[in-house]
Amino acid sequence: MIRWLPAIGAVAVLLLTGCGNSDSGDSEPSVDADVAAITEALNAWPEAFNARDVAAVCDLFAPDVSVIYPDSADRDYDAFCTQMQGVLGNQERVFTYGPPDIREVLVDGDLATVQLIWTLTVADTAGAVLETVEENGLDVFRRQDDGRWKIHVSHAYPL
Repeated sequence: MIRWLPAIGAVAVLLLTGCGNSDSGDSEPSVDADVAAITEALNAWPEAFNARDVAAVCDLFAPDVSVIYPDSADRDYDAFCTQMQGVLGNQERVFTYGPPDIREVLVDGDLATVQLIWTLTVADTAGAVLETVEENGLDVFRRQDDGRWKIHVSHAYPL
């Protein structure tokens, strides 16, 4: 029996090593890759907004999103996208977002939270700035079935 002990030990090590390799493969994205994907999506959003690309603006948001902003009704995906069509189609005002000031991205499995500040500038058609609003935001992202990260809850409020 003692003669077989080294052989049994070697087989056990091989089996455990094989199991470990299958668990650490590409089946689960790394947190760093998730943070990078979320950051990339957030940085692309103002470019889409400023280009008045409603489809790309809405694409950051999940179909089951809840958009919350003080002094306005909570909006679902359809209401938010309808609002964006109105804002971006406005011919009397020009709305421009600067790049987000991303303060923190925390990823836990298929959920992530992002704390950030957006700066929105409203100008008239001649380019005169009418208003600049800083919006403090807390967004909850959810990994979608296709692996992309989209906003599930967006809660913003002016500073």
